[in-house]
Amino acid sequence: MTGSLAQEVEQTLATAQLALQQARWAEAHAGFSRALSTMPRSPQVHHNLGVCQLALGRYELANQSAERAIALLPSLWQSRLVQGHALQASGRSEAADSAFAQVLVAQPGNGEALLARADLAINVFGLPLQASQWVKPLLTDPVHAEDAQLTTLMARLYDRDVSATALSQAVMEFSKTHLRLPTGLLPPLPPVRQRDRPRVALISPLFGVSPVYFLTIAGWRHVAKGSDIVVFNRGHLSDWATEQFKSLATEWWDVQEMPAPDLAQRIHQADIDVLYDLGGWMDPVALQALSAKPARAMYKWVGGQSLTTGLESFDGWIGDEWQSPAALQHLYTEPLVNIPGGYATYTPPPYLPDAPVHKHSTPVIFSNPAKLSRGFLSWLARLPGPKLFVHRQFQFERTRHKVLQALGAADVEFVCPHSHQEALAILGRHEWMIDTFPYSSGLTAREAVAMGMKVKTFSGELFCERHSVHLQTR
Repeated sequence: MTGSLAQEVEQTLATAQLALQQARWAEAHAGFSRALSTMPRSPQVHHNLGVCQLALGRYELANQSAERAIALLPSLWQSRLVQGHALQASGRSEAADSAFAQVLVAQPGNGEALLARADLAINVFGLPLQASQWVKPLLTDPVHAEDAQLTTLMARLYDRDVSATALSQAVMEFSKTHLRLPTGLLPPLPPVRQRDRPRVALISPLFGVSPVYFLTIAGWRHVAKGSDIVVFNRGHLSDWATEQFKSLATEWWDVQEMPAPDLAQRIHQADIDVLYDLGGWMDPVALQALSAKPARAMYKWVGGQSLTTGLESFDGWIGDEWQSPAALQHLYTEPLVNIPGGYATYTPPPYLPDAPVHKHSTPVIFSNPAKLSRGFLSWLARLPGPKLFVHRQFQFERTRHKVLQALGAADVEFVCPHSHQEALAILGRHEWMIDTFPYSSGLTAREAVAMGMKVKTFSGELFCERHSVHLQTR
């Protein structure tokens, strides 16, 4: 390599590295791609390229770049992290968990790898207790303590070992400590404007086939008749339900990667009259942005609505007399706004199957396996007869093992539907669905009733523990 060429490559790398540090991913990617043409055996260039591809959502390319970096330098555990995140984002959960486990062999106690394994444990493998164990060493870590504390709190929702009051207070304290943007970040909004059509904002990572669609779309169709709907999309869902939201939106903003301060500024600039948060604890970054109250009025509704956000910036928490009775106001920082007759309206999908005349007597447990708490499985073990567990996550051996360890192999069957439509077809063939506790089914219980099923219900105190209480009184 000539001196002038070497100088040019060095300048290209320096420019790309600066762009990488400033999260200008496309520019950094272009620079490292140019450098690779003259440095094809540089593990660091392959690694940096993988980092950029991961940030840009090019998951398969990120995995390939990480693989090349590791092949050139097997000790480069940082590339194994990139690989793990790329595999996780592309739905290859077992391979992702294996990649993070390999990081921990090279770097025992690596916080990013432990948090990643914990995320998979809760949200994919349905093992909240395992998630708590993964992050326990990080609870006092100066870098990762916040994420470890949040993981622990969310795991306790599924398998609660403290009172509802104690858990709510812990969440309020976490929110107060970690989810507040600096006072004065945003200038005061001007008074409510006189205009023909109010500006109503929705923010969520769940604008797709999710409870946010099935439990709120009827409301938004009504609101859209007299208001301009402004959507702040925090997720990557893209399906037929996403198109329904887009058809109602006057403005649609993709703000998936936006940090909390920038997100708060963006909402503030949109001059919103009323904002509805439909993400809740599914999106703590959005909650932090909303702590600055970037809209004139804000309400928490469906979506990550498991328990209080701990924020004082909301004007109300939308519930009903079953989900959030006034006597439980002490569990919320938000004022309870209870809707007579029910806080949500179920809109069935076009593929909801007709209920068959003759149904199987075997009860169905159709729920996120994370909701299969120790107490619930202990109760279920005392119930005689066969049980059918339905959820795509039972494809994983470790998820099935959790159930089999509690119930034994006799009279237990697992079915792993490939789609929501297939899951409903299976569910509707049965007479009974058994709900879980303490974390109960929200959407699924309504789907079961819509197909003529009976639901065995339980109830607690937290919002997520009362999703099917209304079924007991109707």
